[in-house]
Amino acid sequence: MVKYILAFSVILFVAAFSSNNIDEIPSSFSFTHSIDTINGTITGKVTVPEQTIGKRQFRGSSYRSRGTSNSRSASSSDSAPEEGSKFMNTIVSAHPLSYTLSNDISGDPVVIGQKDATFLPNVTPVTVGTVVQFINDDPFFHNVFSLTPGSKFNIGRRQPGDVFSKQIEAPKWKVTGIGPITLFCDVHSQMKATILSLDTPHFTRLNEDGTYRLSNLPDGDYEIRVYNPSFDIISKTISIQSDNTTETNFNLAN
Repeated sequence: MVKYILAFSVILFVAAFSSNNIDEIPSSFSFTHSIDTINGTITGKVTVPEQTIGKRQFRGSSYRSRGTSNSRSASSSDSAPEEGSKFMNTIVSAHPLSYTLSNDISGDPVVIGQKDATFLPNVTPVTVGTVVQFINDDPFFHNVFSLTPGSKFNIGRRQPGDVFSKQIEAPKWKVTGIGPITLFCDVHSQMKATILSLDTPHFTRLNEDGTYRLSNLPDGDYEIRVYNPSFDIISKTISIQSDNTTETNFNLAN
């Protein structure tokens, strides 16, 4: 009888030990994984001065309207139309200084529309290698071309509803690591926009109140840059630490 009681006690001990191990292992792995995936965040506000949009004088045959019976200008003014909020054309990007990014940072395809003889959005940030689709949403012909050094292209005249895809390559001409590619329409001289070709996947457009937030930034040093086509690029160097939020504000008037 004593022999059976002893055997039963051993079985209970082994079962209890095994149960404890099973409970402990997932808990340990889960905790370690959660620590590894916590990254830093940067937030702040960008002061964007009021902008005066004047008339543009285009010279040369590349900029002159080539209107036909199938095309018409939606506006008699050469003034560039504003796009809602003054913050929408401002892009904040974080460029790593203490580590190297992957060779392929291309993102999902991005759409630039042509509506009411206007490029929408007016500033489109993309990473190198991303495909941009130009869509003619007007009932008349459009064209898209650029004379930016190192990024020249011309997709030709496109009929209503036409979709044209172009892959954005690494620009040969950059401004402090950022490559703005200026877009025009050869049919409508008032149309102008910018593709902002970036060498980092960490970027965002300002919110309507001028604030921004960049999350999931790995530990390290970064150069934070603010781009708006109407102002000079401004930047600051900061350090990011896991599970910390750093606040950095900018003023484009400075």
